[in-house]
Amino acid sequence: MARHIAFHRKHPVAATLVTLALSAIGLGGTLWACADSSCSPGWQLASPDYDCGGRAAISPGNDTRINILLLMRSLRPVDGPRKGAATDVNNPQFGGTFMTWPGLRAAFWPEAARDSQGDGAAANGHATDCAASAEATAAFNAALAVETGLPEAERTELARLRAQTGRGTADWGNAAISSRPGREYLSYLKAAEAFHKGDWQVARDSFGPLTRARSQWVAETAKYMPIRIGLRAAVAQAVDEYGDFAGPEKVDRAAVAEAGNAISAYLKAYPRGRYAASAEGLMRRVAWLSGDMATLARSYEKLLATVPGDDEAAADLAEEIDIKLLERQDASRIIGSQNGTPLLLAVADLKQMRRQGADPAVLSATELAAQKSQFTAHADLYGLLQASRLYYAGDDPKAILALLPDAARSSRFTPLAFSRQMLRGMALGRTRDPNEAGFWRDLLRGANPLYERPLVEMGLAVRWQRDERLEQVFAPGSPVTDSMTRTILLQTLASPSILRAAANDRTRPVRERDVARFTLLYKDLTRGAFGDFTGDLALVPASAGSEGGLWDFSQQDMIPVGLFRKGRWSDGFPCPNIAQTAATLAHAPANAKARLCLGDFYRLNGFDGFSLFKAGGDRFSLGNGPDGFSGRPLSRADIYAAIIADKGAAAEDRAYALYRAVMCYAPSGFNGCTGPYRSYEELEAAQAPQADRKAWFTELKQRYPDSRWAKSLRYYW
Repeated sequence: MARHIAFHRKHPVAATLVTLALSAIGLGGTLWACADSSCSPGWQLASPDYDCGGRAAISPGNDTRINILLLMRSLRPVDGPRKGAATDVNNPQFGGTFMTWPGLRAAFWPEAARDSQGDGAAANGHATDCAASAEATAAFNAALAVETGLPEAERTELARLRAQTGRGTADWGNAAISSRPGREYLSYLKAAEAFHKGDWQVARDSFGPLTRARSQWVAETAKYMPIRIGLRAAVAQAVDEYGDFAGPEKVDRAAVAEAGNAISAYLKAYPRGRYAASAEGLMRRVAWLSGDMATLARSYEKLLATVPGDDEAAADLAEEIDIKLLERQDASRIIGSQNGTPLLLAVADLKQMRRQGADPAVLSATELAAQKSQFTAHADLYGLLQASRLYYAGDDPKAILALLPDAARSSRFTPLAFSRQMLRGMALGRTRDPNEAGFWRDLLRGANPLYERPLVEMGLAVRWQRDERLEQVFAPGSPVTDSMTRTILLQTLASPSILRAAANDRTRPVRERDVARFTLLYKDLTRGAFGDFTGDLALVPASAGSEGGLWDFSQQDMIPVGLFRKGRWSDGFPCPNIAQTAATLAHAPANAKARLCLGDFYRLNGFDGFSLFKAGGDRFSLGNGPDGFSGRPLSRADIYAAIIADKGAAAEDRAYALYRAVMCYAPSGFNGCTGPYRSYEELEAAQAPQADRKAWFTELKQRYPDSRWAKSLRYYW
């Protein structure tokens, strides 16, 4: 930490820049080069700690809401048509393998897709006034339409007044209402106006007499409204300046009790009433606001077992459970103290299994064993918990295989069954079982195309990369079809021959082929394969575009492979096109002028700080293995350092190298000719001491005073 603080003091601008660079590194250790993203998925099957990219397998690193929904869809299997892969609209880099919570909702219920913020607000019971008003207005007008004895003119007038209620614009004095049902509806509107204004006592006093109204709708609604009054009054002083819940200590407990009594009274009077389901649901709100978490947990357990997983109400329930219960620090204690809540307990256990820093899973084998009796009716779920704890604690993988029998040949899976098989496959990988690849192939048959199959494909691809059989991923008819998995391997491990074949494979998407072309040409230049560059350039269509730049390379639809044909070559130092420069370097790799032109190609086309995908450090991470190209990447800083060190280089070339070496640090004092950096240590190692920069500046000024570069350079940084 002290080194980081010192660096911030010495290089404040550079520190800011490296923070931005480091923000592109995902939680799994993966780097999406130049991606303006706060989250990148860990491209590996395991999720030992919270991963912003959720998986189709129930696991510790998943968003808790994803685990809840997958579990619900396992309890009441969804037998409808199997959907194809969906790219998360919020994170295109996730491909079809990972998902955010909003992305998962949109995939399962595309016709009702909503953003996560709106869903969270609804689950927390803070629906917008506009939404609530629209629903209430529709119900009121529907009641008016069937109310007998109500003159048509009054029906029209009451509908007009309802549209004004709650907006402070209702003109009660001019209401021409004289019939008995009309007066009851008008009294209801006045009571509703008091409710919307937060005048709780007036609302109570006004709704009370209406419970005896002749109109059945008015009487029942008036009986229901004290529930809403009590709940609104309970939290009226418990909302902060941003509209968020400020905490249970600010809740009006008397008003909560009032709401609870009102629920009982309503359900007694109308056990099958039009608001019965709402009233029963609001019992959870009463339990939450009153701090009765035990009752709340039991209510949630019952709903988990009964709400169909293919109904969007299941997603709403998952959000409510997450907000109201699982986000609490004492959630595990609350749930664990109950008997008969195995589903909630399983979700809480998975959350406890998340790795804490460098430490293994928190949940111990003894703690999990003590819970066994709660899972009598859910043996498969308990087996998954046991196996997950073993895997993420780093225990013997053979014990996992004993807990999870091979069922990979099934024709389809529930999410729970699929999760068990995924964990078995991961354990096979840990033991280097020779049948692992065959297991993944078997599992592909029953995996759902939506999220499950791409995950299995990644498991197979990782096994093949570990066996150094990458060509099988790209062979004709390969079962690995997910384009994001393939493009990661193209950028990281693919050999020149694999890249050339992929670039010419017309059965694959254009973007995938362009990634192969771009990677091949980029590595030809940076790894010194200059003799191959000209021939490989022929793979780029003349119409290939160069738009989009390289900042968002991982997510952009168009890959700017046209840069190698249409990029900029020079802005002062005389250079030919990059093909001619590469041809020169193929015959004379030490040619200083050609090397400087290569550096200018990098600089002028945005390659400074650019990197293709970099895999995580875990040996099971996709893309982690020996690169198909030899040598290390050549940066601009490397080019300038070599020419500066060559005292026999031509004066013009050496002067330009000195100038550019100094300018690498302008204006931040941070080396912008290397990177990107995955740590502060990498950043510091790439910096030349300021004394060296001063020496370059001084040598340029004193040794080459007449050069245009010496005349234009005024500072060193």
